[in-house]
Amino acid sequence: MFKIKKSLSVLFFLGISVSAAFAGAAELEKALSLLNENKTDAAIEIIKGQIQANPNISDNYLAMGLAQIEKNDYSGAKENFQQALSINKKIVAAHYMLAMIYEKDGDAPQAIDKWQKIIKYSKNDVLKDLAKKHIKQLQEEIK
Repeated sequence: MFKIKKSLSVLFFLGISVSAAFAGAAELEKALSLLNENKTDAAIEIIKGQIQANPNISDNYLAMGLAQIEKNDYSGAKENFQQALSINKKIVAAHYMLAMIYEKDGDAPQAIDKWQKIIKYSKNDVLKDLAKKHIKQLQEEIK
């Protein structure tokens, strides 16, 4: 759990944030700020409203997944990250969080798949290097 929650800090450090080009972006930014302040329930309420108002915006599902991790609801988080990817398969943050969840669940093949997607879609060399390290470690565990 600590490892995944620590990942949230990594996402914010790497500049993963809401795209400002859609209606409701300001509300979603507010929800992410509430998550940073550990006001998860308030953030979830805002995000639920955003999903209802804008069901085709991947950032809404990404934010809900992050909130669900804060509530230790990894199954719900996984569903929301997958929903975000069904809208836009190139969302590195969703692949990253799914990779971490799959690692936590002991599902090395799924985790490796997500790390490989990060290498494919990310423009961040630090994140690509991290993905390569995780893949190597997971492949060694499978042997």
